[in-house]
Amino acid sequence: MTDSEVAVGVTHVADDTMKMTGCGSCGMYMILEGAPGKSFVCMKCRLIELMEEKIRGLEMQVESLVEFRKGFEQIMEQRHEVSEGKSSDLQMEAGLGNSEGRLGEESGQWKHVTKRTRQRKRRASEGEIELQNRFAELENEEGAQQVVTEGDRARKKRRAVSPIGKGEELMEITPNMSPRRIQDGLKRITRENGNGKNLQPEGTGDRLENSTVTRKRQVYVIGDSLLRRIDRPVTRADPENRRVCCLPGAKIRDVDLRLKRILKGAGKNPLIILHVGTNDTARFSLESIKGDYVRLGRTLKEIEAQVIFSGILPVPREGQQRCDKIMTINRWLRQWCYKEGFGMYGHWEAFMARGQFSRDGLHLSREGNRLLGWRLAQLIKRALN
Repeated sequence: MTDSEVAVGVTHVADDTMKMTGCGSCGMYMILEGAPGKSFVCMKCRLIELMEEKIRGLEMQVESLVEFRKGFEQIMEQRHEVSEGKSSDLQMEAGLGNSEGRLGEESGQWKHVTKRTRQRKRRASEGEIELQNRFAELENEEGAQQVVTEGDRARKKRRAVSPIGKGEELMEITPNMSPRRIQDGLKRITRENGNGKNLQPEGTGDRLENSTVTRKRQVYVIGDSLLRRIDRPVTRADPENRRVCCLPGAKIRDVDLRLKRILKGAGKNPLIILHVGTNDTARFSLESIKGDYVRLGRTLKEIEAQVIFSGILPVPREGQQRCDKIMTINRWLRQWCYKEGFGMYGHWEAFMARGQFSRDGLHLSREGNRLLGWRLAQLIKRALN
């Protein structure tokens, strides 16, 4: 027997075992092995039947819960009605008791009283307190005249102690009156009398003059984005009088334009520390930068403040050419500040380590921020002392 004949025999056997059968529920046909039963149901129909059984069980549970809720509501309504009936009965009994008590009091017989009333009556009987009207003297003319005379005596005593002269209007000074109110009242009395005397009590003017509180010197640290995260070490000693103004990307011209607005309300002779110029070295020439510093100096002289310029820090990412330019500006800035009467504080040697700068090579790292903040805080301490 050849291989082809064997394959043909196998296919015939397979055709005999595989038969097409229809589902008794949905009517879909399927090819199955062997001869299935008469009531064949496919797997999908079985799953649907199971789901329907679960749904019917859930519906029965919902119906039982609804019936239980209705029964519970009926029970609560019955209890509420019973409680209302009891409360109404108690109110009626209390009303009858009160009426009986009032009748007994009027007729002089026994009466029904509550616990509070009984205690009050017992205390009154034990203590034998005599009640009297303390305002009875005002009912007759003699008592009224006596009160008036006593008020006049007290008023005359205050007038004798007061520095106001005779025949002038009296202003009563109470301990709760403020010095401002006392002074206004005395001025008004002086204008009405027209005698021009100083009616101000002793010591009042001194209190008003000494009431002004001396304000500490204000400190402003203004500059570009290199001042980020240095506010804590700078303002820790005196948070109310120290300010750090960081202007990201600011150049010398920008600080000059915003300076008066920032220093509005700074008080007399504030301390101003300026750290600016790093962004100018990347775009402008030396002569342009020097001219911007000169214009900024003129604005600072109009403000009348103590000014200290902070030196420009190195920029590691730009190479030696940019560093040489910054060093040239710092040398000129020191000479110019000495000439104009400003202060100059350099940081070049303190910021030579690469770890003090961030990855961009321009801004400071956390270590560099702490170092710059500490140096500026020490500078402020020396300048104020």
